[in-house]
Amino acid sequence: MTNAITPDHALYWSESLAEELLQFLTRRLRCSDTAAEITHETYIRFCQTSQSTPINNARALAYRIALNLAVDYQRKAKVRSDRAVEGDFEEFADSFQSTEAGPEQLAIVQQKLTTLETALMELPPDCRNAFLWRGIDGLTYLEIAARLGISESMVHKHLSRATAHCSQRMKDSC
Repeated sequence: MTNAITPDHALYWSESLAEELLQFLTRRLRCSDTAAEITHETYIRFCQTSQSTPINNARALAYRIALNLAVDYQRKAKVRSDRAVEGDFEEFADSFQSTEAGPEQLAIVQQKLTTLETALMELPPDCRNAFLWRGIDGLTYLEIAARLGISESMVHKHLSRATAHCSQRMKDSC
């Protein structure tokens, strides 16, 4: 660790506390590597806090710091995930663009469109509508959520499901 344990820190931080936090974070985040990184960051922030503020309850402070860091990590992961779905959707849509306009290419595009239409019809109505509103009408997650009366996270799930389903059907048809 970057900071050596000073006598003041040794009064508050222990290996058992670090192990307890690691187990807590591993259960919460379901990733031991991320949990280890956040445990380390918790230690660093714990040391910084203990230098400037007297500690009444070291365990509670360590858990609060760890929980805050875990929540921040999960928020950032969600944003990255949302962007990944956007990238997948754009890549999926780009796969229909053609540079050649010959009869063979037109037949292939027609076949792809038929496969896509069939795949879309296999989806539940809300999932299909979210996919079409996002892809064709360019609606935002918030606008789709309002139309369907669901949360934005549910819109994200619908779009992920629709994209995965349609992609799989397109791969199966090749």
